[in-house]
Amino acid sequence: MKNDKIVLATRTSYDEYDDCIERIKRLKSSSTGNVIHKVYIISNLRKEDVKTDENIEIVFDQNPPRSTAFNLIIDRLRKEQGEEYHLLVFSKEVEFDYSHITRMTEELNKDIDHLIVVGYSLRDNILSDEEYKLYSNDINGNKGIAYQAPWNTCALWNKKFIYSKGKESLRFDEICEKEKNQLGELMVKIDGKPETTNYKGVEAGLAIAGFVTRNNKLKFKLIEDKLAWNIKGDEKKIKEHKKKMARKNIVLATFINIKGYSIDALLKAKM
Repeated sequence: MKNDKIVLATRTSYDEYDDCIERIKRLKSSSTGNVIHKVYIISNLRKEDVKTDENIEIVFDQNPPRSTAFNLIIDRLRKEQGEEYHLLVFSKEVEFDYSHITRMTEELNKDIDHLIVVGYSLRDNILSDEEYKLYSNDINGNKGIAYQAPWNTCALWNKKFIYSKGKESLRFDEICEKEKNQLGELMVKIDGKPETTNYKGVEAGLAIAGFVTRNNKLKFKLIEDKLAWNIKGDEKKIKEHKKKMARKNIVLATFINIKGYSIDALLKAKM
């Protein structure tokens, strides 16, 4: 790895904070050198309520899981003077270590001027193979657009787009929050039964689509080696996860259409 330094950012609620800290400690223990500059945790805990290491900072937010929460970290990085950092956003439920960070950084450096983001494919512990195929494929049986782009579940964003201004400035769109888009409910099939869900999420894919629609020289990379994504929770959480996986392709296509971006440009930008 070059002298590229990164900051890590994740989201957690107060009841899962301890698990989040343990995950960060495991991740940091797998690293060598001083690659990880700082870790930001977006949480509905306030920093004065918890003890953290000196390079872990709590960023308060009433609703940490919301799709635009990582904009808080982007804003902080832009305000700081001095060295610039790539931004690795991740879920504590994804199993990865320093070797995966190294791989993402190496891929990013292959075309640092044009590569917006590098992420890993994911495989959860909830969906059966049949369900995964059903949700990830489009109506023609091909992999759907949402499953061809990185997610903020594990993605390394190029610092060029963190610190740029104007059209090449990374920003996650508020349309990805159900309270902001006014699109109402969406019907998906879960365990063979129709279930209602909302138009929300897919903020990473939508940001990428915006970049590559405006500039066809920009690219993104999805590493196909799947990382384990270990979801824990009760029956309600499992069902909500299935709904999320089932709606991704539909929601991303809808948002791209509303914003006037190009699905064709998105597909062509994949490295």
